[in-house]
Amino acid sequence: MLEKRLWPNLLFIIFGFLTCVALWQIVLSPRSSGMFQMNTVYSLYTQNYTGFANPAHQLSVTDYNQLIDLNFSFVILNLVCNESSPLLLVLVHSSPKNFAKRRTIRETWGRKSEHVKILFMIGTVNSSDLQKTLENENRLHNDFIQGNFLDTYRNITYKHVMVFKYVIYHCPQAKYILKTDDDVFVNMPTMKKFLTVDLSPFGANKMLFCTPRKNTKVLRTYRSKWRVSFTEYPNRNYPTYCPGWTLLYSPDVIFALYKEAQRADYFWIDDIHITGTLTAKNPPHSHRY
Repeated sequence: MLEKRLWPNLLFIIFGFLTCVALWQIVLSPRSSGMFQMNTVYSLYTQNYTGFANPAHQLSVTDYNQLIDLNFSFVILNLVCNESSPLLLVLVHSSPKNFAKRRTIRETWGRKSEHVKILFMIGTVNSSDLQKTLENENRLHNDFIQGNFLDTYRNITYKHVMVFKYVIYHCPQAKYILKTDDDVFVNMPTMKKFLTVDLSPFGANKMLFCTPRKNTKVLRTYRSKWRVSFTEYPNRNYPTYCPGWTLLYSPDVIFALYKEAQRADYFWIDDIHITGTLTAKNPPHSHRY
């Protein structure tokens, strides 16, 4: 009986694995026509470069405790960059109850590495028992970042901007930052090769890589979980944006978008808001395919 139940699950895992590997081969290949670069004049750093001079001093003294329109604090905070300058910092959006997905990541592409640091980004929960379980999981793995906003679908933009806040204040020395989701499989060997060979092991600036979405219509039907009212977004189409399941940032782009996000009105669809609306407001960034 147990064996019969295991086979469908195993086949599902294998299918998902192969699908994700294929997706990542497409996304990470510099020859792919699907590559989306948010700047036509991004530059790669050379061996003489000493690191991104993070201008956090430009932010107000109250900024650390502000997240868009919220009074903010980190509930769980792990400082993985204190004694290192990672090639890649991976910040994974995760739902608090997705224990199995986090375990799978830790056992596969997210295994501990000297040059790659991986953290899971979560919000708060309504259950004290679930919070205790999360704290126990964090004590075991030391890989959670938890913000004091409720972890709901409409709060995903808070989570995305919390990614930026963590980078700016706690890991500005990372060469590249990958924002992804806990249902994505990262082909880490291909990723490392892409960063060190096709790009530069010393980092880059004015860079945001993703796959583009153009002329996406705003959904108004009540049957869709993506329904947006005219009050929330009056236009018929969204600007060109990056789907949020995989975004590769240089640190300076994170800083520029963070400043925009902190002073902009809140919009709950994070990838459209951050990589579409806010990026369009930032003159140095443009589109190239």
